[in-house]
Amino acid sequence: MRKLLLAVDGSKSSHKAAMKAVDLATAMDCEITIITVLDLSSLELSEIQSYRPIDSLEELIRRNKSELQKSGEHILEEAEKHFKEKEIEVNKVLEYGDPADMICEYAENNDFDIIVLADKGMGGVKRFFLGSISDKVIRHAKTSVLVVK
Repeated sequence: MRKLLLAVDGSKSSHKAAMKAVDLATAMDCEITIITVLDLSSLELSEIQSYRPIDSLEELIRRNKSELQKSGEHILEEAEKHFKEKEIEVNKVLEYGDPADMICEYAENNDFDIIVLADKGMGGVKRFFLGSISDKVIRHAKTSVLVVK
């Protein structure tokens, strides 16, 4: 195994997946990339906000996207800490779109040998990917998948 892709969303389950990826990286001496995918469809507008002038709506969306990006960068940094403790270098990737689709596409386009992800993710407003995402990755990835419980 040469290349491992770790998909994280900041959940407790994804921290477990990160710890498993550290074990694999240590045993296999492989290249590690950590990916988080931000679903921009989570930038929901309330009914009141939908009545604002278009300039205000564009500013609201831009501001929300900026906050979402900061959150994604924080998620990547938190996952990276597991690897730094073992002095393992990682690449970090922040993508936008449907989480399962982007994980599968990124893994295929970059010749990863395995995708490691949690069996479930964040829920509610902070949702980045769900248990259904891991299921979708398993069904659609052309790369081997390790689901961590």
